[in-house]
Amino acid sequence: MSTETWEGAVEGTGNRMPGHQRRERIVELLVQRGEGSLPVEELATTLGVSTATVRRDLGQLRAEGRITRTYGGAVLGMPSAELSVRQREQANAAEKGAIALAAAEFVEPDQVVLLDAGSTTEQLARVLRTISGLTVFTNGVAALSALLEYGDTEIVVLGGRLRRINQAISGATAEQMVRSLHADVAFIGADAVDPERGVASRTFEQSTLKTMMATHARTVVVVADSTKLTGGWTSYWSPLERPWTLVTDDGADPELIRSFREANPQVQIVVCPVTTERATPS
Repeated sequence: MSTETWEGAVEGTGNRMPGHQRRERIVELLVQRGEGSLPVEELATTLGVSTATVRRDLGQLRAEGRITRTYGGAVLGMPSAELSVRQREQANAAEKGAIALAAAEFVEPDQVVLLDAGSTTEQLARVLRTISGLTVFTNGVAALSALLEYGDTEIVVLGGRLRRINQAISGATAEQMVRSLHADVAFIGADAVDPERGVASRTFEQSTLKTMMATHARTVVVVADSTKLTGGWTSYWSPLERPWTLVTDDGADPELIRSFREANPQVQIVVCPVTTERATPS
């Protein structure tokens, strides 16, 4: 029996509990809390286990569709509706700004960049437009708008069907355009990230396009804030078969980052600090 399965004591009783029973206890605690979020640290103290164990448990419960992960904790049930890109812009904005600045370090002037749709990649677009001579292929309307504001960036819009809620373009036309490219860097957004499954999407078409973007770039960089590192409930995953880099923020539990690295040694992880000064790229 693994250490993780039996780790911990419930509410200081000293009685060790199997993992599946511990996860049931987490659900009970969330029911008692009602509509409020339960922080990871509070769950760890109550259950007498490490925060890394709690995060793994929450990841499994999320994959089963029983909870929703929040920043630093969880609430009962799944989200009733997908947030729009404008709503997501306001969630973890400082973290996304810091991630954007760190991710831009992978780009040099005059390179060809593939830029995925999303609120984090929109922040990244605001940084990329300050780098001279870039050619950016994007399927994100928000990223496109950010690139248009100023700079000499050559912009190529990937064609196809527009999904309004997240302002992402996908489909056969976009895939055909990407198939003809050999980009220097591809920046991939995600609804969730898993070291073995790759990155999660809301639709099959988006998932297919992400996989193709990763295939047709010399360097692959996934940009995702730390709330997305505990796996995901969606059925649509884009496996990343080659070495790739994850850029995330320092809100991620160090033990979670360590387990992430152990699960897939091909993943290079860049953890960037979040400060007020770095929050909003101009």
